[in-house]
Amino acid sequence: MKKVLGLLLIVAMFTSLSFRTENNCRKYFTGKWKYEKYDTDYIYVVREEKTQRAYMENGKYYYEFVINWLTECTYELTYKGTNSPNPAVANIGEKFLVEITNINDSITEYKTVFRNKTDVGKMVRIE
Repeated sequence: MKKVLGLLLIVAMFTSLSFRTENNCRKYFTGKWKYEKYDTDYIYVVREEKTQRAYMENGKYYYEFVINWLTECTYELTYKGTNSPNPAVANIGEKFLVEITNINDSITEYKTVFRNKTDVGKMVRIE
């Protein structure tokens, strides 16, 4: 009986470790990403350590943001401007609060708060 309990304990520990969310968000953060619910012809995002650009219409227009890391997995996006004739939802200088809830080399799951409204979503790495 002790052997069975010991084996179950080892299996339970392994299972909890294998499903733990990695907190090293910056390790996977940079790159070219697409929102899961949109086609890349419509929008894709290029993220660097301190800047993010959302490209629209096959890269013809962009919306630029500055990144200010608050913790390992939480940052502020400050809207800087666009070259698009269509105005952004945000005004220049407005901030979005973003929390990465899960990340690895191929997906990012996040929660964004902007003007007291919360959105959750998923991005998929394309480069």
